[in-house]
Amino acid sequence: MTKVRELMRREVITVLEDTPLQEAVALLIQHRISGLPVVNRAGELVGLITEKDVMRLLHEEPGACTTVRDLMTTKVRAFQADDDLELVTDCLLANHFRRVPILEGRKLVGLISRADLMPTVLALAQERLGGS
Repeated sequence: MTKVRELMRREVITVLEDTPLQEAVALLIQHRISGLPVVNRAGELVGLITEKDVMRLLHEEPGACTTVRDLMTTKVRAFQADDDLELVTDCLLANHFRRVPILEGRKLVGLISRADLMPTVLALAQERLGGS
């Protein structure tokens, strides 16, 4: 059984809880990504901030939300690096989110997204269906 650590992306762009929202949005745009893990100063996962979260700014009073903490999602589905990959794929199939954080204990060590799984899906499809 393939372990999550074998396919997870180790270089992950993160933000702290007290990061200004405009800085987080700029990172989303600059890196063409739709979400960022939010960590505390110890590197522990405390949430996610996504495009969908920041779109809520359009409905907030000016100045009501200034930091990532104000809009981030705190109920985050995460997996351990030694979990079986099948758990992650089942989760991504059953939910609308595109990525899940990967932890060792509470510390963020990686991320795995639907896109990260595509080479594995392609290899499996070629094996099962034939072709190159």
